[in-house]
Amino acid sequence: HYHDSEISVDALSQYLNVSGTYFSTLFKKEKGINFINYLTNVRMEKALHLLNTTEEKTYNIAEKVGYTEPNYFSYVFKKHYGVSPSNYRKSK
Repeated sequence: HYHDSEISVDALSQYLNVSGTYFSTLFKKEKGINFINYLTNVRMEKALHLLNTTEEKTYNIAEKVGYTEPNYFSYVFKKHYGVSPSNYRKSK
């Protein structure tokens, strides 16, 4: 459910009926990365795939990968890949 904008450590720990600290510790132990970074990586990989395989507008891709604010999505994408989503698409 990477596309759910409401996903968070708190939401998942409540769903699993464990503390946020326990969830975070266990997640990092199992995956070797904290939950937020993992989620961001998954979302960015999906966004990259959509940019490569569709002509969808950036704001639609942002929504599909779990970002409610297209500007924040663009910020995270640029921080992750070093280029904005629109410039990435133009360069391919």
